[in-house]
Amino acid sequence: MKVEFAQSARKHKVGWTRVLAVIEDPTVVLELPAPPGGDERLVFLGEDASGRVLEVMAVRITDGLLVIHAMDIRPKWRAVYEEGRDD
Repeated sequence: MKVEFAQSARKHKVGWTRVLAVIEDPTVVLELPAPPGGDERLVFLGEDASGRVLEVMAVRITDGLLVIHAMDIRPKWRAVYEEGRDD
C-alpha cells in the first residue's frame, strides 16, 4: 500500500518512520465519518518502534493512504487506545 504525507502531517514533527510503524501495526483503527465536503478519515492509534504512542489520521486515496495528521496521542484518544491494548 502506498502512503503519502500531506504537509499538515508534519505540523507536530513526528517522523515518517514513526508514522509508518503505527499504520503498519496499529493497536486500534477507527473509521470516522466524512465531514461536510470531506473524505472519511481513518484514525490509527498505536506505538512506534520506541514505544511512543501516536495518533495518525489519514484519508484513502486511489492507491493507498494520505496521512493528514500525526502527533503524540491526546487524552481524547487515550481511553480508546488503552481499551484496544486490553483486547
